[in-house]
Amino acid sequence: MAAATRTPPPEVEIKLVMAARRGDPAAFARMIEHWDAHLRPFVHHVLGGEGSTDRALSAAYVRAYRALPRYDASQRPGLWLHRIAYLAATDELRRVARDPARRRALADAGPSRTHADDIFTPTSDIDPTADDEVESAIIEARALMGHAEETGTTGLPAGWKALAPDQRALAVLVDLEGHTIKDAARTLDATTERAADRLEATRRLLARVGGVSRDGADSTEDVVEASEVGDLIGRLPVPPAPAGFWPMLGRRLLAERAAPAAAAIDPRELLARTHPSEPGFHPDPDAPTNGVGTSVRDLAVHAGRVRPRRDLRRAGVIVIVLVVVAALVAVAVKVGTSSRVPDGTVAAAELAPKVSNAMADGSFRRVRTAVTETDATGRRTERRYQLVLADDGSWAVSTEGTIDQTTYDVTDGLLRRVAVIGQGENAEVFATDATGLAAGSPDPGPTEPVPLDDLGALPSLLRSAGQTRMNRATLGESAVYTLEADRPTGPRDDVEHWTVSVAASTSLPVEIVRREGDREVRRIRVLSWTTTPEVPAASFRQPIPDGARSTSATSGFTATDLTAVPLLGRGDAVNPGWLPGGFEMTVVAVRAEAPSGIPSTGAGRNPADVAVLSLGYQRGPERIVVTTRAAGTDPTAWVSPFTPGPGTPKARSLGDGMFNGARVEVSTDARGRSHLWGVSGDTVFTVAGDVTPDQAVRIAASLR
Repeated sequence: MAAATRTPPPEVEIKLVMAARRGDPAAFARMIEHWDAHLRPFVHHVLGGEGSTDRALSAAYVRAYRALPRYDASQRPGLWLHRIAYLAATDELRRVARDPARRRALADAGPSRTHADDIFTPTSDIDPTADDEVESAIIEARALMGHAEETGTTGLPAGWKALAPDQRALAVLVDLEGHTIKDAARTLDATTERAADRLEATRRLLARVGGVSRDGADSTEDVVEASEVGDLIGRLPVPPAPAGFWPMLGRRLLAERAAPAAAAIDPRELLARTHPSEPGFHPDPDAPTNGVGTSVRDLAVHAGRVRPRRDLRRAGVIVIVLVVVAALVAVAVKVGTSSRVPDGTVAAAELAPKVSNAMADGSFRRVRTAVTETDATGRRTERRYQLVLADDGSWAVSTEGTIDQTTYDVTDGLLRRVAVIGQGENAEVFATDATGLAAGSPDPGPTEPVPLDDLGALPSLLRSAGQTRMNRATLGESAVYTLEADRPTGPRDDVEHWTVSVAASTSLPVEIVRREGDREVRRIRVLSWTTTPEVPAASFRQPIPDGARSTSATSGFTATDLTAVPLLGRGDAVNPGWLPGGFEMTVVAVRAEAPSGIPSTGAGRNPADVAVLSLGYQRGPERIVVTTRAAGTDPTAWVSPFTPGPGTPKARSLGDGMFNGARVEVSTDARGRSHLWGVSGDTVFTVAGDVTPDQAVRIAASLR
């Protein structure tokens, strides 16, 4: 039966979360004390008998502890923890999928169909929006894995292992724990409509294979009730935590306290307004703890313990030495800066992370801008734009006062523009679709329109400016930091002078001005920048008006999940073990071969693309793209897959990871974004996006 909803005192929940954010190990332990009873079954059922529940769950708790400073109260604490646990579970599934023994076993099983053939016909029963051929391959691969182990030894019902991880997660969140589909969809980074379709397909599947029964008899109906699925999941056995789990986790959290959590924003008001309660939460200290309490108190002891007291005389000597050293340093600083008057400037690289965090804040951001452009003939135009930006990388850019909107839906790589061309009787509505897009360069990705292209590049532009000082000034009524920088542009390497102004109080962009000689190429003024917890479902996939003239072109990529990549014959699921803080995976796209007419990378100079895997990671408007592809029979035939940029690429060697020892080339484009590529054995790999060259090398060295 689905879990009943309890209503705890909101002030207790708020105090508990805030105490944990301040680094109180006992408060964090109490959070785990309650949510372990929910998260352990959740992770166990998402894994579906694959991998280690303990390993995934401990990783989730450590990630949650690290992420406490970034918790902004836009999501309920329990759902926030479920999201982290889901990501840790998918990482564990990815680790298992890369196991060579598992892949050999699947290969030995051959391509023959299993007893599940009739279950998955037609494929639209699983996901009517997916490509039939690829979805069939995913389903068959999962059914093959499930057939080998659904023999009664795992305690899982028929069909459970054949479900995708997101389907199992949706069933637990909605049918067992009682969350709404909207909340569950947000937890899994999906639209409400897609989550509803996936959950309905899950219920149909469980009904058709006999996993759900009524009165002891197998059901043959196509639809089952949520309560029946909840009863089924609730009966699944969940192994308890082993004796050493909590002490081990306590030691890991103790190590994490070397960098204690500190609140980034005060969530009190937003917490109270957005979600005073949620299903299953009962922070009453006298409430039952499902037998976990003693172990969790041990965890708090491990995480909060201090080192033994030292001899006071030795401590006194150390204090005296530190005081002397501090005095000497102060004298040296005073002497070294005595000729320099404090000028209120800040280094661009120092301001870059603040700007990045400010632009990434919130689940959705609404931005209004005024853009003035002057062409080479001196003709000047002014337009106002409205932008809607999602934390998964989806966006919408529309022109005020006319019908011209471009939307990008990251879930399946659809870029659509709807615009009116002409005036009066000659006006006509056009709709153009670019489908099957990859995560981004060097493969066909979403092309960002004005003014998103300049705004999104701002953090990278600041990072590339390094220690260039930004002066403090006043723009209008705002105190701003201003950067002056020359950037190459165009095929002739012309130079544009950029003037970038960032609000001193919020670190958000205020104005970007680009000049070429005496001509002001573009001026972008940010009129407003607000965050919101939700937007209409169709914000990033606008409808095509009736009677519009429509055209469509595809790049041939198919969105999928990472665990299915090696089972589809698209190459190994090579992904980074390290990324800069705040980046999360939002795109997994695969392509066996490019459609006819699509040039290969490097402006057609490289061999044809085969078995391409494109992974996109997002932090606000910033993106990192990691790709791998087959090198073919002649790896030496490859040149840089990127469009040539300014400057000369630098050669580096990787010191770790799957491509340890490989030579790579690293370059930077005109916006300060890095491009890295290399060839190792039978694989060409790239790293591109909003990172520094050193970070790009570190990401490449972490590929596994």
